[in-house]
Amino acid sequence: MSGASAEEFKKWREHAEMVGDDSLKYIIKDCAAARESFKGWNSERENHYADQCFTYSDELYRRNKSSSVHQSVQ
Repeated sequence: MSGASAEEFKKWREHAEMVGDDSLKYIIKDCAAARESFKGWNSERENHYADQCFTYSDELYRRNKSSSVHQSVQ
């Protein structure tokens, strides 16, 4: 079971930090659809898109968590 390489994770993390929330949501949905399309017949690509989906989702989660912390302090 393989997925993304360390270089791909790094590239995705850097890109995720630069795009807006709407773009993140679009990328996450697109990766989830791609992952689903490979499910059951190409586990390498399925895992690749799962990793990509997780990376962008993690950035969105980080932003939302940071936003809620700032709102509760105000």
